[in-house]
Amino acid sequence: MYASPLYNDSHFHFKISFKWISILFLVLLLSACGGGSDSGSSSTNDPVVEDSTGTGEEGSSETGSGEEGSDETGSGEEGSNETGSGEEGSNEIGSGEEGSNETGSGEEGSNETGLGEEGSNEIGEDNEPVDTDAIIEVASWEYDNQSSLSFDNNGVPTSLVLGSVDLFSNDSPSGFYLVQTDEETDEETETLLSNVSSSGDEITIANADSSISFTLSNKSYGNHVALHLINIKGINGDHTYGLRLYIKANAAIAAYTLDDYVTTNSWRTNKYLNINWPYLWGDARLDGTYGSVVIYNKSAEDDELDAVLAEIWAVQGTLGYMPKPAGQDSWTRTTVLAWVKAWAEKFNIINKVSIGPVDSEDLYNMTEKWVIPSGANRVYMFSTVWRGEYHLYELRNESVDGDAFPNGKSDLLAYSEYLEGKGAHLQLKSLVPHLPRNDATYFSDTFSETRFLSWGAGTLVDAIGTDDTTLQFKPGPDYIWEQETAFVRIDTEMIYTGSIEINAETGIWTLSELTRGYIGTAPHAHSAGDAVVGVSHSYSDFHFANDFEQPDSLAEEVLNPYGELLNEMKVGHLHFDGTLDKEEQPWYLRDYTNYLYSMQEQPVTGSVVGGSIDANFEKMFPMAEQATKAAGYYGIRIGMRLHDMGRGADADKRDFAPNMLDIHFDVSDLILLGARRPDFGAAFSGRSLTTEILDNYGFTDEAFALYKDWIILAPVYDDIDVEYAESFFTRVGVHYRGEDVLVLSKNSDGKYIYTPHRVMGRSSGEDELITIDQEWGANRRTQNIAAGDSLELYNPNDAQEPQVMVYVDEDTTALQDPLITVNGSGTLSVTGDIDPGEYMTFEGGSTVTIFDQDWNVLRTLPATTTGFIVNNGNNTIVTAAGSGSDAPDNLLVQYITLGDEYVLETNKHL
Repeated sequence: MYASPLYNDSHFHFKISFKWISILFLVLLLSACGGGSDSGSSSTNDPVVEDSTGTGEEGSSETGSGEEGSDETGSGEEGSNETGSGEEGSNEIGSGEEGSNETGSGEEGSNETGLGEEGSNEIGEDNEPVDTDAIIEVASWEYDNQSSLSFDNNGVPTSLVLGSVDLFSNDSPSGFYLVQTDEETDEETETLLSNVSSSGDEITIANADSSISFTLSNKSYGNHVALHLINIKGINGDHTYGLRLYIKANAAIAAYTLDDYVTTNSWRTNKYLNINWPYLWGDARLDGTYGSVVIYNKSAEDDELDAVLAEIWAVQGTLGYMPKPAGQDSWTRTTVLAWVKAWAEKFNIINKVSIGPVDSEDLYNMTEKWVIPSGANRVYMFSTVWRGEYHLYELRNESVDGDAFPNGKSDLLAYSEYLEGKGAHLQLKSLVPHLPRNDATYFSDTFSETRFLSWGAGTLVDAIGTDDTTLQFKPGPDYIWEQETAFVRIDTEMIYTGSIEINAETGIWTLSELTRGYIGTAPHAHSAGDAVVGVSHSYSDFHFANDFEQPDSLAEEVLNPYGELLNEMKVGHLHFDGTLDKEEQPWYLRDYTNYLYSMQEQPVTGSVVGGSIDANFEKMFPMAEQATKAAGYYGIRIGMRLHDMGRGADADKRDFAPNMLDIHFDVSDLILLGARRPDFGAAFSGRSLTTEILDNYGFTDEAFALYKDWIILAPVYDDIDVEYAESFFTRVGVHYRGEDVLVLSKNSDGKYIYTPHRVMGRSSGEDELITIDQEWGANRRTQNIAAGDSLELYNPNDAQEPQVMVYVDEDTTALQDPLITVNGSGTLSVTGDIDPGEYMTFEGGSTVTIFDQDWNVLRTLPATTTGFIVNNGNNTIVTAAGSGSDAPDNLLVQYITLGDEYVLETNKHL
């Protein structure tokens, strides 16, 4: 059974389960039978399991902004009038380049955690090489190497042996440091801890007067070492203290965190390692540690690195420090290799279609018409489709109640089995598991759930009545997070706080703008001194405490039926949206994503807002490199939506149905972000493709054809083509922007080519570039003018006839007999009208095409060109109505020139 930290409240108590007694007995028994040799202050007292394989690529876990609908900043979703901020996701903006701001063994976001699955107690002394004939070629890699991390009497590392090779470098300030952070300035002070003692495989380091000390277990294995912080003295819950270990190596090394009590950084080709324990104030985990990390040789490659990482997962998963999939009778290096191979084969190529059927007939019709013919092997459904609710009100996390599944779970199971027969699997979108608001099991006039994740507790200063909208709160010494708004519970009443003011002198918080009797509870009068408990939330959804393996665990009560549903439906992907950052318990998210992962019997991928879930250790393995790319956070979005579906501050851009240039630009951006999974869906937040969109969007066939092209290209897309594409764009924040669109097509030889389309900007440089909205796709580059206005536009390409797009705003008059003049002489003259809300496009020839707002062709109009050429450099272009015709005051225009064709290197892989 997976386990997590204790809930920070007085009614939970640490317990040692029978499982841990069993594991401890087995470890001691094996140590007595053949524990291994000492090296420095470290010894191999932990068992060594059978050999295997694993690793991942840097940046496989993007920390970008939001995922499919995570950029909302309004009040809830679909009229839910949430008190919190918006729906799905948190508008998170990530850290730029892949591999930057790394928080795990040099790999972005590579923090793993948790305890393994119950019954996985096969721990052997088998040091024989893996029988890899049916699994993987592992060459002559040695499995019986010895690793160790040794320290001198001053607490300074003296050797770091990984797989019998000492990688330690002496010319560095390596060692343990006590870190103290100034709460006002955030400046850190580091003090070397040189008061050191050791006993067996334990090392205790302290400050000069021994008032603060830390004891770590320093475990050695064949190809990795593990550090577990097992005792802390003298911190007394002070949040300003941290512990840091610096290590410098002479080759690339990596640290992989086994839980979120630890963070790591590496830099300068991964030779400098920085391991941090920032949460010394947290309660001990159920395994008795305050944070665990492993160190391994990252300079190993391919099969060798597979073998190292397989050892890590086999050992640490068996010991309970890492989650592992369910249904494994044993967890050895052999079974790890076999599992990762199955994972890689299942996800080596992922092609996703997002559908939003309105009923069961529509569900199967869409699947037969769009999913199966495309070759897609993953079907994504939004929570309102399969469950019937986004935020939970009447339903539970495991409920199946959407219109497409009128018989509930049985219908969803039948669809899952139908997809399995087609070689596809489900991805069910959901918010993070939370408590339904109208469920009397948790909230009523006389009862309120108490097993919440909490940001702290205190007492009521003065009595309040049922109608009071202000209260005064005195936090206890254990409060963790000062918040601008919050939820609190007093007895059986839940109360929303709209504003918090803190008196620094008295320490009293004034909570005002109260909503009394929140989510089904009733207002009550409360007395001075009554307990006030802070309740953590995301968008007014409440979460369970970290009370795994505790009696009457709410976490297990909520997660078990949900995990069982996902396992029974054989979902291929676990997603956790709306998580926010839980500063009050930073390890919260990782613990329960690990728990749900460990319930799944079939390979799954997973994601949270901004990246993959840490439980997916499979993504670390070189043998799974392609699957890791395909399963990455970003997909190659081929996104369609109808006009007037945009929302938010940029609705003037989001409202437009995307044209094919918009879609091509979106694709290039995502390719450069590392996406290798084609996603055919809706280009707007929190929704999926519907029959209405597919039937009414004018470029559906073109978009579908582009999707099928990327199904061919994505798995083999060449790095040379990446370099070519990068030359056109600039990365700003999490996405790319530019003036050009790389349009994918085929030449006469059947080879895939890019043709750069330059959307000409004003020579003054004032026009915005084409940008990406994380949730909505490309924001096109246009000039907003009145008919008759003159534009000076710059063309970087050869002199040529430009392509033209003109949109007449729906709130103005028609553009009659359009006349476009270039440099005072060249003309494009059109006979006929462009009505409000219509597009006109010209791509050469003797006609222009008129489209409606959803890009359906309405008609063609005759056109005549005379010297209609833009020069290389600056050009003056006037967009007007014919002589004596009406001239609308609001047009959007684009003038586009084409660059040289580029034949993709990827063609050689096809």
